[in-house]
Amino acid sequence: MKWKYAAIASIAMGLAACATHPDKPAGQDVRIVQPDPAEQAAEDAQVQRVVEGVRMIQQGHVQAAIDGPFDEVAGYYEKKYRGHTDTIFSARGMPDALLYSTVAAKDKHITSSRVIGPAWAMAYWGRGYAYNEMARYDDAIVELDKALALAPFDTQYNIEIGFAYQRKRAWEESLKHYEVAERFARLTADDKNVTDMTCKALRGEGYDLVELHRYPEARAAYRKCLALIPGEPRSLGELKYIDRVAGPEATP
Repeated sequence: MKWKYAAIASIAMGLAACATHPDKPAGQDVRIVQPDPAEQAAEDAQVQRVVEGVRMIQQGHVQAAIDGPFDEVAGYYEKKYRGHTDTIFSARGMPDALLYSTVAAKDKHITSSRVIGPAWAMAYWGRGYAYNEMARYDDAIVELDKALALAPFDTQYNIEIGFAYQRKRAWEESLKHYEVAERFARLTADDKNVTDMTCKALRGEGYDLVELHRYPEARAAYRKCLALIPGEPRSLGELKYIDRVAGPEATP
């Protein structure tokens, strides 16, 4: 795995501050797998296959992306880890790898775990994304749940499943995933995409909160997005919509 080293110190501090479960006994097996060059090349090739699948969706070949790259990559890892007793996490870089290894170390139900690269979870996300594109939201949720089993705090995967639940009008379940997406964006999103992904999560929260008639919280979510991206048009439009359906915000 090609690790990202930014913000590792702050991650460790944050995990220490929020840890509530007792530590596991000595001898706990929690491993972050650092691949040799050949394994890294194989991992990179699987990631590129997922990227190819995304391009196929963008070109309109949605089912072909599922049947081709996404199924191939998912099948590769399912075969590779069939019969393993380890709990597997699939991380994008060192920050979320440390996050998942710490989660595993604190979970008394996990006796052995390993953190591998991102391709396996990406393949399930790709299938979920494709099913969302086809409005097959139940199928999307099945695949995205698999991705989240490997990478439970990943911002992109939580946004995608939040959208699927949103389309099913399951507002509370959708909101839960968007909140996770927002909270962990700085650890799981690419550095250049953190602001955009955080804003997407906040807009998802805002939409669900409007549907739940929780208008003050919805306004707050959209304003947080605007604080990150001043003038962001969707948030501005949604704030105007809230004013129409709920009335202007009372002034103190």
